[in-house]
Amino acid sequence: MDSLTALQRFRDKYSLGFPLVSDRDRTLGESYGTLKGDSTSSDERDTAVIAKDGVVVMAYRRVGAKGHAAQVLADVKKLREEGRL
Repeated sequence: MDSLTALQRFRDKYSLGFPLVSDRDRTLGESYGTLKGDSTSSDERDTAVIAKDGVVVMAYRRVGAKGHAAQVLADVKKLREEGRL
């Protein structure tokens, strides 16, 4: 699980105009039904794009680091153009 500090550095490095969250206490995963295993066994990385109203508009399961951020950014840009974000 990425620390909030690591996520902030990533956000700042790429000048992202939206917040990133770290779900260390697993409350978001619990709320959205995305938890896998217990707090010590989940090493899979998932990404969710959540609109301001709390609705998940896009989800990516079991993602790899290579190329993923660029894909999410492209998808978010398209969602914004469509008025979905």
